[in-house]
Amino acid sequence: MASTTFTPALTEPPPVPLNSNAPSSPTTVVPPLPPNSSSYAATAATSPSSVSGHVFPPDLEVTPTPPGGFPIPQIGCSVWKNINRTVRALWTVKPGPKVWARVWKARYEDDHQPTLTKIQTLVEKIAGSGVATTLRVSVPVAAKRLREKLPPPWHYLISNIPQSLADFLGRQVAVSTPDVTCFFLPFDPPLPTYLCTLENFALPCTTEADNAVEEVVKMTLLCDREGISFIEERLENPSTGAAERAIKSIYASSFTIALSPTKRKTLWNVYCRSPPDLSLPDFFTWVCKVRCTEFITEDYGRGTARIGDKQLICFGCKSLDHPTGLCPFTSLSGWFGPASQSVTTDERSVVERDRGYPGKSGQRGVIRGRYHKRGSLRGLGRR
Repeated sequence: MASTTFTPALTEPPPVPLNSNAPSSPTTVVPPLPPNSSSYAATAATSPSSVSGHVFPPDLEVTPTPPGGFPIPQIGCSVWKNINRTVRALWTVKPGPKVWARVWKARYEDDHQPTLTKIQTLVEKIAGSGVATTLRVSVPVAAKRLREKLPPPWHYLISNIPQSLADFLGRQVAVSTPDVTCFFLPFDPPLPTYLCTLENFALPCTTEADNAVEEVVKMTLLCDREGISFIEERLENPSTGAAERAIKSIYASSFTIALSPTKRKTLWNVYCRSPPDLSLPDFFTWVCKVRCTEFITEDYGRGTARIGDKQLICFGCKSLDHPTGLCPFTSLSGWFGPASQSVTTDERSVVERDRGYPGKSGQRGVIRGRYHKRGSLRGLGRR
């Protein structure tokens, strides 16, 4: 039987920040793990507990960094999404190092005080008394009301801190304590490596199948001259063959999701180890082109990307490469956030269902129609 184990993105050196003029350096390609592996030895960017002289204080109880580092959440939008223009302009020119922070299962709130207090208390403990009196945590202001579950903006801005602390927080990825679970990002975050999730290939959840999907994706995109021209015309730092190199760094990783109590479906996450050096808007435009591409094979049928209502999303870490019920953070040793068992069945069904399920006629106990919440407090978890 195919495994439901989800393998996060691979370990890679931090990508060149957006709009950076720093030259890119050669990177060592790390082969993908078998999809059934539970090891984190090569699944995420390194997240040390000590960077530039900063360490966690001994009295702060945190989830230990797993071997190889924490998984990297693959967020599908800008950290600036739905932030008021005036606030964005003011935050952009704030002096000194800055870092983004969001909580587990983040959503926009009219009353920011409870979340603000938790984030500020955590950062003050990490920063120490010398910095705690001067650092500032700013709350986001939404540009408009969005009709979404857990709508953005999600990120709070931490400013007026030393560069060493900004580097430390920016590389932690996640800090989970008994009081709050926080995800941190550099102010100028790197491009995501996740491109899309493919389905409908007549292939099993195996390493050999992953290799086959990887090859068809590469060959299809390398033959797409329009897509290659789009990349080359918009490179921040033009380089001959940059588009081909980015496409050749693509890899696929399979996992399965439940469509019903007896039926499972194999999906393939497609990642780009070395994303092209594009601005974030141009990168997402290219990703949109990839997701609209059909990947036709000689023997395994036609693969297509899951888009729209079928796009996976984790309500906890905000990543697009897995549903909430398969979030890799919840299975980490010493994790203080909610465990996967606390994710309600209805939330899993929203992100794991295929078209036509749930809600089949005659099935008892299956949630039907629109999103239905059974109990307002179940599955909300700890922020």
